[in-house]
Amino acid sequence: MNRSTSTMRGGFAFLSSAAMALVMVACGGGDDAPAAAMIGAAGGTVTGANGAQVVVPPNALAAPTAIAVDASSAGSPALPAGLTTYGAMIAFTPHGTAFATPVTVTVSFSASSVPAGATPVLYKTNAAGAWEQVAGATLNAGTMTAQVTSFSWFIVGNVPPQITGQPADVAVVEPATASFTVSALGAPPFFYQWQRSDDGGATFTAIVGATSNSYTTGATSVAVDNGDRYRVIVSNIEGASTSTAALLTVTTTVTPPTITTQPQSVTVATGANASFSVVATGTNLVYQWQKNGAAIAGQTNASLNLTNVQAADAASYTVVVSNLVNGNAVNSVTSSVATLTVGAAPPPAGLARIAAGDDFSMARKANGDVYTWGSDAIGALGAGNGNQSRNVAALALTNNIASVAAGSAHALATRGTGDIRGWGYNGSGQLGDNSYTSRESPAGGLFGPGASTPFEDAVEVCGGELHSLVRRANGTVYAMGYNMEGQLGDGTNSAVGRTVALPVPGITTAIAIACRGRHSLALLADGTVRAWGGNGDGQLGDGTTTNRNVPVTVAGLSGVIAIAAGGKHSLALRNDGSVWAWGSSNNGKLGDGNLVDHPTPTATLLTSQITAIAAGGENSLALRADGIVLSWGINETGQLGSGMSIPGFRATPAPVVNLSGVVAIAFGTGLGHGLAVKSDGTVWSWGYNSAGQLGNGNTGTSSNTPVQVTGLNLN
Repeated sequence: MNRSTSTMRGGFAFLSSAAMALVMVACGGGDDAPAAAMIGAAGGTVTGANGAQVVVPPNALAAPTAIAVDASSAGSPALPAGLTTYGAMIAFTPHGTAFATPVTVTVSFSASSVPAGATPVLYKTNAAGAWEQVAGATLNAGTMTAQVTSFSWFIVGNVPPQITGQPADVAVVEPATASFTVSALGAPPFFYQWQRSDDGGATFTAIVGATSNSYTTGATSVAVDNGDRYRVIVSNIEGASTSTAALLTVTTTVTPPTITTQPQSVTVATGANASFSVVATGTNLVYQWQKNGAAIAGQTNASLNLTNVQAADAASYTVVVSNLVNGNAVNSVTSSVATLTVGAAPPPAGLARIAAGDDFSMARKANGDVYTWGSDAIGALGAGNGNQSRNVAALALTNNIASVAAGSAHALATRGTGDIRGWGYNGSGQLGDNSYTSRESPAGGLFGPGASTPFEDAVEVCGGELHSLVRRANGTVYAMGYNMEGQLGDGTNSAVGRTVALPVPGITTAIAIACRGRHSLALLADGTVRAWGGNGDGQLGDGTTTNRNVPVTVAGLSGVIAIAAGGKHSLALRNDGSVWAWGSSNNGKLGDGNLVDHPTPTATLLTSQITAIAAGGENSLALRADGIVLSWGINETGQLGSGMSIPGFRATPAPVVNLSGVVAIAFGTGLGHGLAVKSDGTVWSWGYNSAGQLGNGNTGTSSNTPVQVTGLNLN
């Protein structure tokens, strides 16, 4: 039955009052209105108009309540559209009364007004004022009974079906069946008739035998059934409603995916790239990579490529392979697990190609030749007899040099054969040649224990203010020179420098060393750091400011891949690309944004993407994976390379201007100057230039931006 005059209100369609044929009596109005009955904790029964009543069980009410049962519609919400009523509306009051346990209400109706075949339905208003069918109502002769927990208006009647769940579109792969379902609200019994259209919905034809709330097709064919539409007419004694039409999409047979080559586990170093791939067969395949079972956004190809891998990327990786059918992924299969293991990155390559002292610089070319420039007042350039200071780079040493290092006024180099050369100031025995004689030319024959055997397996050297360290291939570390603050690490302190290199006790697995000022560092193979020597500003990182003449563990550090020592501070680079600092924060050289000293490592503002570090007297440097150099600390002579000459400092890392493509960095002691090697082999410098240490042909003029070292290419 179509009711074109209806309008929608509160989720129901409503008719004019003339169609309702209701008997309305004002609640509480008229002489015949029953008086309210007081019901207490013992419960009781209240009977009202037309035989309606409520039975209140014991303890249902928290307090005595005056309850009335009237035939009334005064103040009630409008009735559902199309409702045919079989009796009066009954008001159980007070409306909204809440009961601890359900009460039983009985509502009478006129059985003679119920059409043949119809089943009366009990309706009530809910807390929102909307009419709803009462679940569980029992039909008796002329009454309906139900249990409720609050009072409202009640009425018995019937409405046409209202479709609450429309048939949904279905996509299948031939040959397969397709199912459609409808749900409706209203008075039973319901009658269903499904229809089909094969002309885009222009006309519909009844499907013989399709007379339930769901319909399942036979085996479908893309040639015949694709694009068909299905709808259903739902009817009862009061009328009928037609559903929307659902679309059937049928596609041709697909071959489910089969993975023929599984992704393989990968182990890479931090900062490297990692790739996984899968090979599969099947029709119209789609892919979704997962990390630890969770989908990775945007990774929908047969391969997964990860760049600049960090520790957080270590995980289990799988890929789900599916057929794409009508925009949906079906027939999904999941690959076997491939594990990504991220190990500690090797110490950044190329750091030993350049070194900076107080007022001199040095660099090693690819052919093993060493060039020096700057001050030669104490022979630091290794240029021969007399003061041969210079503001451009010149050859100082050949013979297969593998790495270089600079102290404040002395220099060291390792040869490819494992022995050492040294030159410059030697007043504390820091050259380790069993003398206190300074050298104006590189001297060979640096000795180890007992000053009788030259090193033959040295792989790294470093220079402090007045002492030096040597790392041997077997992981041991040797020290020589000044030892007043315990920087030789052998358990002694002495103002008389030691002229021969002796082992640092307890260091047997070192993979890197660093020394500046009057303290020393060693990075062990397990990623932890040891420190010894001067500690007045906490530069040893053990939580104290006490000097140590034997190695102590730097607190709370692991996964370290590179270290750097400044005048009174230290740096560490972890395998996640983060930089940590400790010691003096004067001039902001710890890079954490403040000026607070830290006797244990603290996180700098650089949390990822760093590949190399360097430290000077009052400055620090970091090299980012994209080839940009970051600087922080003092800026009295342009040491930050920021393009600004205003004296001051910066406690936060920021890029050195006009410099990119860098692969190695170094920083000098004293007032300080920076060095950088670009991937094209050119060398660049900035900062203090009192003795030509910038190497650009100028002496005495410092630079707050990088300048190129004249005539030098390390490639």
